[in-house]
Amino acid sequence: MERSVFAFKWPSMRITSPNLIDRRIMDHVFGKDVRPVVAGTRYVTSKLKKNGILLQNKEIRSHIPPTRSFTVKRFQTMLRRYGMVYLKPVHGLKGIGIMRAEKTGRAYRLRQGVTAVRFRSFRELRHHVVRRIRRKSYLVQRGIWTLRSGGRPFDFRIMVQLNERKKWEVTGIVARVAPPNRIVTNRSQGGQCLPASRVLRSSMRKPQAARYQAFLFSLSRKIGKQFRKGYPRAWQLGVDVAVGRNRKAWILEVNTNPAVTPFVVLGNRRMYKRMLQLVRLHTKGTKQKMAKTVEDG
Repeated sequence: MERSVFAFKWPSMRITSPNLIDRRIMDHVFGKDVRPVVAGTRYVTSKLKKNGILLQNKEIRSHIPPTRSFTVKRFQTMLRRYGMVYLKPVHGLKGIGIMRAEKTGRAYRLRQGVTAVRFRSFRELRHHVVRRIRRKSYLVQRGIWTLRSGGRPFDFRIMVQLNERKKWEVTGIVARVAPPNRIVTNRSQGGQCLPASRVLRSSMRKPQAARYQAFLFSLSRKIGKQFRKGYPRAWQLGVDVAVGRNRKAWILEVNTNPAVTPFVVLGNRRMYKRMLQLVRLHTKGTKQKMAKTVEDG
């Protein structure tokens, strides 16, 4: 006699959440005494507001891809001019909701996640995009054809923090390589975190890679200095930088509450401990809390 599957008593089980997995990685690599603390930071979630502060600096401005709040007209104009644009939520995180539109001859292509849809006209593309966006605030940003590592695009997350001497210090850098057939490099979307020097050396010689990384550090410190003019309470930033095929650095975004887990998975204990040291410096006297990542790594 067969028993119904519904009559069977299924065993209960616990499923570990991604946040707990991240915390266990930190505990295993660094010990329980070095979990991140971020209380007291000034968070700014609007990508357009953060861009506005950086655009006031002439040198930094030249490294920011043209970015506008989304309207159908701006979408069409920028797509026609650059051939590729990114559509991003103004208050988005973890790479969720990001789309890439391309003009391919007389047709158009839209990618999101692992899905690519082809359209015969801009009218069809526009209708599809507007339906997806609905009433959410979006921006349209010039797309950058970036360098690749193993055939996959990559960018860098650079952690810059205000140190004991009130100077901006780069405390970490990690390369984030996009997973196959995806347009974002976020670790939460399957991106791979690798040492920046190794990834740079896949596109340039070792001395050039060292000089380029030093340039990225210098640019990040200038970003910190400029950002603090608009937001005096800011003391740590996660700067996302892509490298174009002509090796120009492009600032994709600045995060005011950057995730530390991309640096943790590198296993560089000294890098992480320096970050934590400066976090503790700026959170002294405040209630100590485990970090809740507002913006993604």
